[in-house]
Amino acid sequence: MIQTIKIRNFALIENAEIPFERGLNILSGETGAGKSIVLEAISLLLGGRANSETIRSGADEAVVEGYFDIEQLPWLKVRLQEIGIECDGNELLIKRTVSKSGKNRIFLNGQLATLNMLSTVCEDLIDLCGQHEHQSLFKSVVQIALLDRFSGIEDLQKKASTQYRKTVTLLEEWESLKKKEEERVQRLAFLQFQLEELEAAALVPGEDESLATEKRLLQSVGQRMSLASQVHDALDGEEGALNALRIALSKVKSLCQMDEGVESLQSSIERALAEVEDAAHASRAYTSRADLSPHRLEQVQERLSLITNLKRKYGNLLDEIIAYQAKLREEIDLLTHLSTRLDSLENEYGEERKLALKLAKDLFEKRKKGAEGLSKAVSKELKELRMQDAEVGFSLVFSDDLASWGGESLGTGAELLVRTNLGEEKKPIQKIVSGGELSRLMLAIRRVIADKGGIGVYLFDEIDAGLGGQTAFTVGKKLKSVAGYNQVLCITHVPQVACFADHHLSISKQSSKGRTVTEVRCLSDAERRDEIARMLGSEKLTPAALKNAKDLIESARA
Repeated sequence: MIQTIKIRNFALIENAEIPFERGLNILSGETGAGKSIVLEAISLLLGGRANSETIRSGADEAVVEGYFDIEQLPWLKVRLQEIGIECDGNELLIKRTVSKSGKNRIFLNGQLATLNMLSTVCEDLIDLCGQHEHQSLFKSVVQIALLDRFSGIEDLQKKASTQYRKTVTLLEEWESLKKKEEERVQRLAFLQFQLEELEAAALVPGEDESLATEKRLLQSVGQRMSLASQVHDALDGEEGALNALRIALSKVKSLCQMDEGVESLQSSIERALAEVEDAAHASRAYTSRADLSPHRLEQVQERLSLITNLKRKYGNLLDEIIAYQAKLREEIDLLTHLSTRLDSLENEYGEERKLALKLAKDLFEKRKKGAEGLSKAVSKELKELRMQDAEVGFSLVFSDDLASWGGESLGTGAELLVRTNLGEEKKPIQKIVSGGELSRLMLAIRRVIADKGGIGVYLFDEIDAGLGGQTAFTVGKKLKSVAGYNQVLCITHVPQVACFADHHLSISKQSSKGRTVTEVRCLSDAERRDEIARMLGSEKLTPAALKNAKDLIESARA
C-alpha cells in the first residue's frame, strides 16, 4: 500500500505530504483544483515520462517521493532483489527528480536506478483505472490477462510463455542458419581452396630462414671453392705450411740431440704440425663436400618464392601462416557439420513445438473455463450496478500457428462480448457500451478480481464520471468492497461515492504571496461532512445541507 507521497515544486504544488491509509482513500476537490496533478505525480513514480514543464515556476527541479508498505507483496521483494536493489525491511521508497537541466534521476530505496528498472518494479504495484485506461479493455491482451488472473493460472501462463519463447528461439536460429546456407557453400569452397593450397605447400616452422641461408651458400659456391682450394694449397702445397713445419721439425730434432733444453720447442712444432694437418684435411673435405648442382639452387629459389607469395596472402610470418592453416581446418569442420546442426535444430524445434502447443492448449482450456466463471460474476456485478439487462461473455478461439501468437496470448484469441439491452445479441465491447457503462464494467471486473491478490493498490480516476443518484451510490459501495481486499485511491466529484471513504483528502487551489498553489489536506469528520455538502451542490453550508451530507455518510456506513 501507499503510505505517503511527498511532492515538491511539481506543477502548482509547492510542498505537500499526502498520507494514505488502508481501505478507501477519497480525493475530492473543485474542477481545476489540482487532482490531476496528484495523479501525474503518482504516474511519475510508476515510470511515467518526466517533463521539465511540470517543474513549478521559479524552481530548478521537481521532486516526487513515494513510500510503500510491501509486507503483503512478497513478489515485489523478489523483483527488487533480481535487479540488485536492497530491501531489508517491508518498505519501498521511490524517488524521482525532474531537473530543468535535463539531469533527471530515479532512486529505489536510495539506490540510483534506471527507468527500465523502475518500470519493472512498479508493474502490478498500482492498477490505474482512469478515464483513459478504460480503452485498454478493448485490447485482447488485456482481456486475456484478466482471464488468467481470475482463473488463477498465471503460473501455467508463465510456463507456457517460457516454452513458447524457447521454441521461437530455436526456430529463429534454424531460419538464420538456413538463410546462410548458400553463403555457407561459397565460404566453404573458398576456405577449402585456401587449405589445399597451404597443405600442398607443407610448410615447416623456420623453413624460410634455413632456405635463405642455403640460398646464400649456393650462390657463393664458386667463390667458396676457390678460397677453400687456396687455403688447402697454403697448408699442403709444395711451398705450404706443412712442408715448412716438417723441415722445421727435422731441424729441431737435430738441435735436440745437441741441446736437450729445446725439447719444449720440438713439442710446440709437433703440435703445430698436427693442427695444420687437421686444417689441411678439413679444407680438402670442404671442397669435396660443396654442392655444385645448379638444380638445387633453382629448387631453393622456387621454394622461397612460394613462401613469399603465401606470406602476401596469409601473414607476414611463417608461424602466422601455419596458425591460420589450423584455423582454416576448424572453420571448415564447423561449416561442414552445419547441415548436421540444421537437422538437429529442426528435430529439436519439432519436439519443443509439440510441448509448446500442449501447454498452450491446456492454457486455452483453462481460460475457457475461467471465461464462464468471469462472465457470470461480472454480469451479476453489472446488475447490481443498475445494468439489469447486461450480460458479459467471451469469444475464445485457438490457433496452432505459433507465428500468429505474439505477446502473451499463446494461441488464444479473445474478444470480450457485451449485451446491454434485453433481446440483443452480445457484441464486441467497443461497439456497444457508452462511457458510463464502460466505467461500471471496469469497476465490476475489478470487484470480481479484487480478492485474487497480486495488485498492491487500485487507483480509480473519476471512474464514476457521468453517474449519479443510486447508481453512483452503488458504485461507491462496490469501491468500498474492493477496498476490503486492497488499498483503493479514488479521485471523484460524486458525493454518493465520496461518502464511503475511510480516509478523505481535499484538494484545493489557494493564493499565497501572489502565487497560486495547490494544497492537499486530510479532512476531519466535521470537515468531511462539509466537503460532502459542497459536493451535493450546496452553495452555503446550511443546516439542511449539512444534514443531507450527514445522512449520506451514515447511509454509507449502514
